[in-house]
Amino acid sequence: MKTMKLLSAIAALASLALLAGAQTGNKQGSGDAEKRQTKTAPCVWLASDLIGMKVVTPTAEKIGKIEDVVVHPGGEVAYAVLSFGGVMGLGDKLFAMPWTVLQAVEPDSAKKDSERTLVLPLDKERMKAAPGFDKANWPIMASADWSKDIDAYYADARKADSKKPVEAAARTSVITWKCTELKGVDVKMPTGESLGDIKEVAVDTSGRVSYVVLSVGGFLGIGDRLVAVPWDALKFSLAGDKGDKKLITLATTKQQLEAAPQFKPGKDKLPEMCDPKWIGSVYQHYSCTPYWL
Repeated sequence: MKTMKLLSAIAALASLALLAGAQTGNKQGSGDAEKRQTKTAPCVWLASDLIGMKVVTPTAEKIGKIEDVVVHPGGEVAYAVLSFGGVMGLGDKLFAMPWTVLQAVEPDSAKKDSERTLVLPLDKERMKAAPGFDKANWPIMASADWSKDIDAYYADARKADSKKPVEAAARTSVITWKCTELKGVDVKMPTGESLGDIKEVAVDTSGRVSYVVLSVGGFLGIGDRLVAVPWDALKFSLAGDKGDKKLITLATTKQQLEAAPQFKPGKDKLPEMCDPKWIGSVYQHYSCTPYWL
Protein backbone atom coordinates (compact mmCIF):
# COMPACT_ATOMS: atom_id res chain seq x y z
CA MET A 1 0.00 0.00 0.00
CA LYS A 2 2.80 2.41 0.93
CA THR A 3 4.53 1.58 -2.33
CA MET A 4 1.36 2.36 -4.29
CA LYS A 5 0.96 5.69 -2.50
CA LEU A 6 4.59 6.55 -3.19
CA LEU A 7 4.23 5.76 -6.89
CA SER A 8 1.03 7.82 -7.06
CA ALA A 9 2.80 10.77 -5.45
CA ILE A 10 5.71 10.52 -7.90
CA ALA A 11 3.31 10.36 -10.84
CA ALA A 12 1.45 13.43 -9.58
CA LEU A 13 4.68 15.39 -9.20
CA ALA A 14 5.77 14.36 -12.70
CA SER A 15 2.44 15.53 -14.13
CA LEU A 16 2.79 18.87 -12.40
CA ALA A 17 6.31 19.25 -13.77
CA LEU A 18 5.14 18.48 -17.32
CA LEU A 19 2.24 20.90 -16.94
CA ALA A 20 4.54 23.64 -15.71
CA GLY A 21 6.93 22.98 -18.59
CA ALA A 22 4.09 23.12 -21.11
CA GLN A 23 2.85 26.39 -19.64
CA THR A 24 6.36 27.84 -19.79
CA GLY A 25 6.70 26.69 -23.39
CA ASN A 26 3.34 28.20 -24.28
CA LYS A 27 4.31 31.49 -22.70
CA GLN A 28 7.60 31.47 -24.56
CA GLY A 29 5.85 30.64 -27.85
CA SER A 30 3.31 33.34 -27.19
CA GLY A 31 6.11 35.80 -26.51
CA ASP A 32 7.80 34.90 -29.79
CA ALA A 33 4.52 35.44 -31.64
CA GLU A 34 4.05 38.79 -29.93
CA LYS A 35 7.55 39.80 -30.92
CA ARG A 36 6.80 38.91 -34.54
CA GLN A 37 3.58 40.90 -34.44
CA THR A 38 5.28 43.95 -33.00
CA LYS A 39 7.90 44.10 -35.75
CA THR A 40 7.32 47.18 -37.87
CA ALA A 41 8.33 48.24 -41.33
CA PRO A 42 11.64 50.07 -41.77
CA CYS A 43 11.68 53.83 -42.27
CA VAL A 44 10.37 54.70 -45.73
CA TRP A 45 11.31 57.48 -48.12
CA LEU A 46 9.35 58.42 -51.22
CA ALA A 47 11.37 58.27 -54.41
CA SER A 48 10.27 61.80 -55.33
CA ASP A 49 11.99 63.02 -52.16
CA LEU A 50 14.93 60.67 -52.41
CA ILE A 51 15.85 61.68 -55.95
CA GLY A 52 17.61 64.99 -55.71
CA MET A 53 18.53 64.43 -52.06
CA LYS A 54 21.98 65.69 -51.21
CA VAL A 55 24.84 63.34 -50.42
CA VAL A 56 27.45 64.43 -47.90
CA THR A 57 30.77 63.33 -46.49
CA PRO A 58 31.01 62.05 -42.89
CA THR A 59 31.94 65.64 -41.95
CA ALA A 60 28.67 66.94 -43.50
CA GLU A 61 30.33 68.45 -46.58
CA LYS A 62 28.01 68.29 -49.58
CA ILE A 63 29.58 66.38 -52.45
CA GLY A 64 26.67 65.41 -54.70
CA LYS A 65 23.08 64.28 -55.01
CA ILE A 66 20.95 61.27 -55.94
CA GLU A 67 20.01 61.24 -59.61
CA ASP A 68 18.12 57.94 -59.59
CA VAL A 69 17.57 54.67 -57.77
CA VAL A 70 17.73 51.33 -59.58
CA VAL A 71 15.65 48.40 -58.34
CA HIS A 72 15.13 44.74 -59.17
CA PRO A 73 11.70 43.13 -59.58
CA GLY A 74 12.41 41.16 -56.40
CA GLY A 75 12.24 44.47 -54.53
CA GLU A 76 15.91 45.01 -53.75
CA VAL A 77 17.34 48.46 -54.27
CA ALA A 78 20.35 47.60 -56.39
CA TYR A 79 22.06 50.91 -57.07
CA ALA A 80 21.96 54.53 -56.13
CA VAL A 81 23.08 56.71 -59.04
CA LEU A 82 24.92 59.85 -57.97
CA SER A 83 26.17 63.00 -59.63
CA PHE A 84 28.93 65.10 -58.11
CA GLY A 85 28.54 68.35 -60.03
CA GLY A 86 31.88 70.05 -60.34
CA VAL A 87 33.25 68.39 -57.21
CA MET A 88 36.54 66.58 -57.80
CA GLY A 89 36.27 67.27 -61.53
CA LEU A 90 33.57 64.61 -61.93
CA GLY A 91 30.78 66.83 -63.25
CA ASP A 92 30.28 65.07 -66.58
CA LYS A 93 29.72 61.59 -65.19
CA LEU A 94 27.26 59.60 -63.13
CA PHE A 95 28.25 56.95 -60.61
CA ALA A 96 26.20 53.87 -59.74
CA MET A 97 27.04 52.29 -56.40
CA PRO A 98 25.44 49.57 -54.28
CA TRP A 99 22.82 51.06 -51.98
CA THR A 100 24.64 49.61 -48.98
CA VAL A 101 27.56 51.98 -49.57
CA LEU A 102 25.40 54.90 -48.43
CA GLN A 103 24.34 55.59 -44.86
CA ALA A 104 20.93 57.17 -44.28
CA VAL A 105 20.73 59.96 -41.70
CA GLU A 106 17.39 61.18 -40.39
CA PRO A 107 16.91 64.90 -39.62
CA ASP A 108 17.85 66.18 -36.17
CA SER A 109 14.63 67.34 -34.51
CA ALA A 110 16.63 69.72 -32.33
CA LYS A 111 17.90 71.62 -35.38
CA LYS A 112 15.50 73.81 -37.34
CA ASP A 113 17.11 73.42 -40.78
CA SER A 114 18.07 69.77 -40.40
CA GLU A 115 17.01 67.49 -43.25
CA ARG A 116 17.35 63.94 -44.40
CA THR A 117 20.72 63.22 -45.94
CA LEU A 118 22.75 60.34 -47.26
CA VAL A 119 26.35 59.96 -46.17
CA LEU A 120 28.98 58.59 -48.51
CA PRO A 121 31.74 57.31 -46.21
CA LEU A 122 34.42 56.98 -48.88
CA ASP A 123 37.64 58.84 -49.28
CA LYS A 124 37.53 61.46 -52.08
CA GLU A 125 40.55 59.92 -53.78
CA ARG A 126 38.70 56.62 -53.99
CA MET A 127 35.72 58.37 -55.54
CA LYS A 128 37.91 59.99 -58.17
CA ALA A 129 38.99 56.51 -59.24
CA ALA A 130 35.47 55.06 -59.15
CA PRO A 131 34.01 53.66 -62.39
CA GLY A 132 31.47 56.10 -63.84
CA PHE A 133 29.45 56.47 -67.01
CA ASP A 134 28.28 59.25 -69.30
CA LYS A 135 24.94 60.84 -68.40
CA ALA A 136 23.65 60.20 -71.91
CA ASN A 137 24.81 56.59 -72.08
CA TRP A 138 23.50 54.48 -69.20
CA PRO A 139 24.87 50.93 -68.87
CA ILE A 140 22.65 47.86 -68.73
CA MET A 141 22.56 47.43 -64.98
CA ALA A 142 20.99 43.98 -65.15
CA SER A 143 24.17 42.79 -66.86
CA ALA A 144 26.32 40.59 -64.62
CA ASP A 145 29.43 41.59 -66.58
CA TRP A 146 28.86 45.23 -65.67
CA SER A 147 27.62 44.79 -62.10
CA LYS A 148 30.35 42.45 -60.87
CA ASP A 149 33.04 45.08 -61.49
CA ILE A 150 31.01 47.82 -59.80
CA ASP A 151 30.25 45.66 -56.78
CA ALA A 152 33.88 44.57 -56.47
CA TYR A 153 35.17 48.14 -56.61
CA TYR A 154 32.96 49.45 -53.83
CA ALA A 155 33.43 46.33 -51.72
CA ASP A 156 37.19 46.88 -51.84
CA ALA A 157 36.80 50.59 -51.15
CA ARG A 158 34.64 50.04 -48.09
CA LYS A 159 36.97 47.37 -46.74
CA ALA A 160 39.67 50.01 -46.69
CA ASP A 161 37.53 52.85 -45.32
CA SER A 162 35.09 51.07 -43.02
CA LYS A 163 34.45 47.89 -41.08
CA LYS A 164 30.96 47.61 -42.55
CA PRO A 165 30.97 45.34 -45.61
CA VAL A 166 29.21 46.16 -48.85
CA GLU A 167 26.61 43.65 -49.93
CA ALA A 168 26.65 42.70 -53.59
CA ALA A 169 24.07 44.65 -55.55
CA ALA A 170 23.88 42.19 -58.42
CA ARG A 171 20.93 39.81 -58.47
CA THR A 172 19.93 37.10 -60.94
CA SER A 173 17.53 39.15 -62.99
CA VAL A 174 17.01 40.22 -66.58
CA ILE A 175 15.13 43.36 -65.55
CA THR A 176 16.03 46.45 -63.62
CA TRP A 177 13.93 49.58 -63.21
CA LYS A 178 14.96 53.14 -62.56
CA CYS A 179 12.54 54.81 -60.17
CA THR A 180 12.25 57.73 -62.57
CA GLU A 181 11.09 55.42 -65.37
CA LEU A 182 8.68 53.53 -63.11
CA LYS A 183 6.62 56.69 -62.74
CA GLY A 184 3.99 56.78 -65.42
CA VAL A 185 4.23 53.07 -66.23
CA ASP A 186 0.83 51.54 -66.95
CA VAL A 187 -0.08 48.66 -64.63
CA LYS A 188 -2.44 46.09 -66.12
CA MET A 189 -4.67 43.28 -65.00
CA PRO A 190 -3.40 39.79 -65.95
CA THR A 191 -6.12 39.88 -68.62
CA GLY A 192 -4.50 42.94 -70.20
CA GLU A 193 -6.98 45.56 -69.00
CA SER A 194 -5.36 48.78 -67.82
CA LEU A 195 -5.63 49.54 -64.10
CA GLY A 196 -3.76 52.82 -63.93
CA ASP A 197 -0.27 54.25 -63.85
CA ILE A 198 2.39 54.48 -61.18
CA LYS A 199 2.67 57.89 -59.53
CA GLU A 200 5.09 57.23 -56.69
CA VAL A 201 7.52 54.63 -55.37
CA ALA A 202 8.31 54.17 -51.67
CA VAL A 203 11.78 52.91 -50.75
CA ASP A 204 12.91 51.99 -47.26
CA THR A 205 16.27 52.83 -45.78
CA SER A 206 17.31 49.18 -45.58
CA GLY A 207 17.32 49.00 -49.37
CA ARG A 208 13.92 47.58 -50.24
CA VAL A 209 11.02 48.87 -52.34
CA SER A 210 8.07 49.02 -49.96
CA TYR A 211 5.07 50.02 -52.09
CA VAL A 212 3.96 51.92 -55.17
CA VAL A 213 1.16 54.43 -55.61
CA LEU A 214 -1.32 53.77 -58.42
CA SER A 215 -3.71 56.26 -59.98
CA VAL A 216 -6.74 54.06 -60.67
CA GLY A 217 -9.29 56.59 -61.90
CA GLY A 218 -11.39 55.10 -64.69
CA PHE A 219 -10.92 51.43 -63.84
CA LEU A 220 -14.38 49.81 -63.84
CA GLY A 221 -15.97 53.13 -62.98
CA ILE A 222 -13.80 53.86 -59.95
CA GLY A 223 -13.42 57.58 -59.41
CA ASP A 224 -10.01 59.23 -59.42
CA ARG A 225 -8.00 58.05 -56.48
CA LEU A 226 -4.45 57.21 -55.49
CA VAL A 227 -4.04 53.84 -53.81
CA ALA A 228 -1.02 52.15 -52.27
CA VAL A 229 -0.06 48.69 -53.50
CA PRO A 230 2.64 46.45 -51.97
CA TRP A 231 5.57 45.92 -54.29
CA ASP A 232 5.25 42.18 -53.66
CA ALA A 233 1.70 42.19 -55.08
CA LEU A 234 3.02 43.23 -58.50
CA LYS A 235 4.22 40.82 -61.18
CA PHE A 236 7.00 41.71 -63.63
CA SER A 237 7.66 40.21 -67.03
CA LEU A 238 9.06 40.87 -70.48
CA ALA A 239 7.03 40.86 -73.69
CA GLY A 240 7.21 42.07 -77.29
CA ASP A 241 8.77 40.56 -80.39
CA LYS A 242 12.26 41.15 -79.03
CA GLY A 243 11.35 40.37 -75.44
CA ASP A 244 12.41 43.82 -74.37
CA LYS A 245 9.07 45.33 -73.34
CA LYS A 246 8.66 45.54 -69.58
CA LEU A 247 5.22 44.69 -68.20
CA ILE A 248 3.78 45.12 -64.71
CA THR A 249 0.54 43.41 -63.71
CA LEU A 250 -1.62 43.35 -60.60
CA ALA A 251 -4.27 40.71 -59.92
CA THR A 252 -7.03 42.61 -58.11
CA THR A 253 -10.73 43.48 -58.21
CA LYS A 254 -12.77 46.66 -58.28
CA GLN A 255 -13.92 46.00 -54.72
CA GLN A 256 -10.36 45.54 -53.47
CA LEU A 257 -9.19 48.76 -55.09
CA GLU A 258 -12.17 50.73 -53.81
CA ALA A 259 -11.38 49.65 -50.26
CA ALA A 260 -7.59 49.97 -50.62
CA PRO A 261 -5.65 52.35 -48.35
CA GLN A 262 -5.55 55.68 -50.16
CA PHE A 263 -2.33 57.55 -50.65
CA LYS A 264 -2.56 61.17 -49.55
CA PRO A 265 -0.12 63.45 -51.37
CA GLY A 266 1.44 66.51 -49.83
CA LYS A 267 4.23 67.17 -47.34
CA ASP A 268 1.77 67.48 -44.48
CA LYS A 269 0.61 63.91 -45.17
CA LEU A 270 4.12 62.51 -45.62
CA PRO A 271 4.54 61.25 -42.03
CA GLU A 272 1.33 59.23 -42.31
CA MET A 273 2.26 57.77 -45.71
CA CYS A 274 5.63 56.69 -44.33
CA ASP A 275 4.26 55.42 -41.03
CA PRO A 276 5.14 51.73 -40.46
CA LYS A 277 1.67 50.89 -39.14
CA TRP A 278 -0.02 52.40 -42.18
CA ILE A 279 2.33 50.50 -44.49
CA GLY A 280 1.50 47.34 -42.57
CA SER A 281 -2.20 47.96 -43.26
CA VAL A 282 -1.43 48.19 -46.98
CA TYR A 283 0.15 44.74 -46.96
CA GLN A 284 -2.69 43.35 -44.86
CA HIS A 285 -5.30 44.67 -47.28
CA TYR A 286 -3.75 42.79 -50.20
CA SER A 287 -3.08 39.67 -48.09
CA CYS A 288 0.67 40.04 -48.66
CA THR A 289 3.12 38.88 -46.03
CA PRO A 290 5.18 41.94 -45.01
CA TYR A 291 8.75 41.48 -46.18
CA TRP A 292 10.15 42.84 -42.90
CA LEU A 293 8.66 40.05 -40.74
